[in-house]
Amino acid sequence: MPRSTILEIPPEEQAQMLGALRRARYGYLLALHILLLCAAGRNPTEIADVLFCSRSSVYRAVRAYRAGTLSLEPDEDGRLGPPLRTTVLVPLVRRSLLALLKASPRAYGWCRTRWSCATLALTLQTKGGVTVSGETMRRWLHEVGWVWKRAKLVAKDDAPQRVTRLARIRYRFEQLRLGEALVFADELDIHLLPKV
Repeated sequence: MPRSTILEIPPEEQAQMLGALRRARYGYLLALHILLLCAAGRNPTEIADVLFCSRSSVYRAVRAYRAGTLSLEPDEDGRLGPPLRTTVLVPLVRRSLLALLKASPRAYGWCRTRWSCATLALTLQTKGGVTVSGETMRRWLHEVGWVWKRAKLVAKDDAPQRVTRLARIRYRFEQLRLGEALVFADELDIHLLPKV
């Protein structure tokens, strides 16, 4: 029996494992790993390679540690524990967020066709008195299973003169002689795609 620890894991399974790892160690666990490896004398590139994170995450954790903003404080027993997250998505806020997502941003006074994390955060602050950042809003959207979908560009067929205009264009095109070109004076007269 070989005693090798090298495994052949399919790429899809590796991606799932990395996703689970990143979710499990989000925030303070990754920062603790980074700080311990920095204290052991490792450089940012080595740390990023070993922990499957970016070098910017390494620099950000070191900066936060030096500034004292990591929120790593000992509990009553003197052990370091996870910082308290004050931005938990409670059921009341969850319902408000889902109600916002069902409506158009225009219904709340925004001159937009789609929601962004920032506009959702500001609208939730105005309507519900909940102040959060756009990044927290992004996490909440992931938590409720919301995904951004690209707008579908579909040609509209509702212009009253569209059929006659296209018929005139086709007629002129069919009457062209060899060496002649057809140039439109106003190509924007027929709107085929809706505003997005």
